Amino acid sequence: MTRLWVRRALIGVLAVMIGGYAAICAYMYIQQDSLIYPGGTTAIQPLPAPDAAGLKDFSALTLDTPDGQHLKAWWHAPEPDHGVVLYLHGNAQNLAAPWRRDRLADVAALGLGVLGIEYRGFGGSSGHPSEPGLITDAATAYDYAAKQAPGAKIAVLADSLGTGVAIALATQRPVAGLFLDSPFASIVRIGQADYPWLPVEMLTNSPWNSEARIAKLEIPVVVAHCDQDRRVPIAEGKRLFAALPPDNKNILLMTFTGCGHVETWQNGAKSVGLIDLADWTKP
Repeated sequence: MTRLWVRRALIGVLAVMIGGYAAICAYMYIQQDSLIYPGGTTAIQPLPAPDAAGLKDFSALTLDTPDGQHLKAWWHAPEPDHGVVLYLHGNAQNLAAPWRRDRLADVAALGLGVLGIEYRGFGGSSGHPSEPGLITDAATAYDYAAKQAPGAKIAVLADSLGTGVAIALATQRPVAGLFLDSPFASIVRIGQADYPWLPVEMLTNSPWNSEARIAKLEIPVVVAHCDQDRRVPIAEGKRLFAALPPDNKNILLMTFTGCGHVETWQNGAKSVGLIDLADWTKP
């Protein structure tokens, strides 16, 4: 009887543990969007007018996606014989955040066209974020810029989450070049590092496998990363860079010391980035 009781007790404990683990997995599956897209699943101040953010010669737009979403955006038309830069930002806040506003202003000062968008669910745009949805949003923005500036070359400046969107876009549209600030190679790998006790690959709806996508690109690419980045480790940027096609010679890896996530622009990447964006978009 004693052995039977112990066996039953062990089975009961094991059942509770399995049930608890399954419940945790289910909870993480349900809540994953709040972890991957915190900027698009929580209340964020809607995008203000560009002039309220200190941007001159920018206009506010609403872009309609093919699947019925309405995206807030800021647009600066290019000067004659100048190209366009599409800016795809990361999570948290909106385009009016100081570091984002400054990037838009820096690019516009070159005479280039600039289009910054708020993805679905972000900054007052309609909808809920997803990997296919954000890629559709970027394609919608690209197509708008191409229509407004016929014949102009379009490059992409992106940071953090936006780098995954940018790389995916470049597999679908003729992007002139990519400047990637603090990029990741795979959301699944980052999630697995944060939650090693979870089957992250099985649970993730938005894997964002940029490593696989970038291997197809033959366009100019700059990867910029800080060594103190705690959100997306610099190893991710280096891994992404290593995945570029070996015969693509127009690539550059820039690493910076003593700075953190999405801080490369103000720590030395700005000068290189502006030169490259202007050069990539020359007629």
